[in-house]
Amino acid sequence: MTHPDSKSPSVWAVVLGWNHAEDTIECLRSLQASHGIPVRLLYTDNGSTPDQVEKVAREVPEALVIRHPRNVGVPRGFNGGLAYALRHGADYLFMANNDTTVAPDCVRLLVDAGERDPRAGFLMPRIFYYDQKDLVWSAGSRFRPFPPAVVMRKGRTPADTFDREEVLGFSSLCTVLMRGQTLKDAGLMDPNIVFYYEDYDLSLRIRDAGYTIQLIPAGRSWHKVARITREGPSNPAFWRNYGRSVAIFRRRHRDRRWLTGPVSLAYLVLRAAVEGKPRAVPLFLEGLREGRAVELQPAPRWDEPLPDPIEVVRGA
Repeated sequence: MTHPDSKSPSVWAVVLGWNHAEDTIECLRSLQASHGIPVRLLYTDNGSTPDQVEKVAREVPEALVIRHPRNVGVPRGFNGGLAYALRHGADYLFMANNDTTVAPDCVRLLVDAGERDPRAGFLMPRIFYYDQKDLVWSAGSRFRPFPPAVVMRKGRTPADTFDREEVLGFSSLCTVLMRGQTLKDAGLMDPNIVFYYEDYDLSLRIRDAGYTIQLIPAGRSWHKVARITREGPSNPAFWRNYGRSVAIFRRRHRDRRWLTGPVSLAYLVLRAAVEGKPRAVPLFLEGLREGRAVELQPAPRWDEPLPDPIEVVRGA
């Protein structure tokens, strides 16, 4: 496992976690079991308590560990790890939430596909439910014309296999292999977003940079859905952050009226009313107002100083 050799592309697995050390350890150990290609592990902690960081470092001594002193949100948290890996020569970055696990051949299959097609910027495995091993949680996302929205391609039954390689419109960032050059060209993740819509934004930017997003169904991973946010749509913070992210995304991509027009916004408000009940609507609108007022910072480059300091617990 661990260190790349001179004959293989340099592959880094960048795992982001906040507390829940047991989930992080399980994720890292599944990546540690990768075979067929060397993989270097980098755990990027996002403001966990010190004992949680120490537990991960102790239980997975092969992993490099860096730490944000406070939780800076998903995109900025990941940016610290992605930039660190790129600065240390990563050719590919396998990005994973800490509430996921991967099959032993997953990373190799994705890298092999990337080596066959140099324009493949993102290579996505099929992501299954952790508790329903044969049911697809995500096989990428697509644009739906009406009501206009980006919707995830999910399995309703195990018979929905999504077992064909294909080009996608959007990728989940839950588990995905990224070509290092793609991030150098398109920029890192949007630092203005706390969570939600960062995957749509980055998918559009890498497509604008001339790369494709591909589903490689032979690659498999499993996701403990809502393990960290727990309540999901029943949590008031969900709708506030959702509205904030929607507003930022609409400002970033206002030229894409097919996705940022008034009909799309009306659908999202209706979704808040149906899924979160009426109390979710004012929270969503509050988030929208916040997202419209925030001063937008550009997507950072990998070779420039990032705004959030990191502590190197165990470095390269």
